[in-house]
Amino acid sequence: MEEILLEPVTYYKNMKGKNIRKILCDIFGKLLGITGENIDLINRITNDFHNASLVIDDIEDNSLLRRNETCAHIKYGIPLSLNAGYYAIFKSLREITHHFSQNTINKIVEYLFYIHEGQGMDIYYMQNKTIPSLEEYEKMMIYKTGYAFIMNLELLMDKSTNVIMKKNFEKLKKILITFSLFFQIRDDYINLTDLDYWHSKGFCQDFDEEKISYLITYFKTMSDENVIDMMKDKTKEGKIKILLLFHQHGLFDIVYNKLIELKQHILSEMNLSIIFEQLPFHKFDLNDVYKI
Repeated sequence: MEEILLEPVTYYKNMKGKNIRKILCDIFGKLLGITGENIDLINRITNDFHNASLVIDDIEDNSLLRRNETCAHIKYGIPLSLNAGYYAIFKSLREITHHFSQNTINKIVEYLFYIHEGQGMDIYYMQNKTIPSLEEYEKMMIYKTGYAFIMNLELLMDKSTNVIMKKNFEKLKKILITFSLFFQIRDDYINLTDLDYWHSKGFCQDFDEEKISYLITYFKTMSDENVIDMMKDKTKEGKIKILLLFHQHGLFDIVYNKLIELKQHILSEMNLSIIFEQLPFHKFDLNDVYKI
């Protein structure tokens, strides 16, 4: 019965992704002197948490596609998918109670609280068409994504025997917080700028969902133009109009440079080149718009 109840989550686990969390876990695990067995355990728990959250996120966002496949809630229905997501989360929490210290368990519960707070902020902004300040938006990204990465680090720290590296927890935590900002901003950026992304997932999908993205939030600091109203036009021409507006104000260059800055800062602290190879981005090319 458990296998059936978890099928929506297993469906996502079987899809091919970039495995960013696994790569990070392997890098930090080796750095912290953790056994291969414990790295595998933490990878499995982290992967289960991640895919469970994706099932729930897609329901909350009314998404149609995940990794270019039909979303779980469309394939299996919302009730079973929603239950599977939370069932997988609680199953992972039970496994953590069997293998980790009470102090780590307490922190994981706290991080799950922050993750849901961040996700709630994201949903609130989109549902109410509210554009927050950049500071508020960055806080949302750190809560929603950063604490998921930090949760992984906390599990690794619990199994580490490297006393010196364990003392560097705060430094490693800051690296992951900066990485979470890069990760989320890049996701918003390529949605509106990457030709390959458009071919696989649709042209400016964030405009279709009327998502309050990092670019929308940043643009508010540059102009009084009502982009929220402009996103109601779902036509190709309507989307191009917004892209041209962003381009004319130099927004794409600003966000591109922000990504470069975040990437360079992370690399100056730690060699994560292998991660960035999986997360490419490039300058916005206006000519790409007319290739769609």
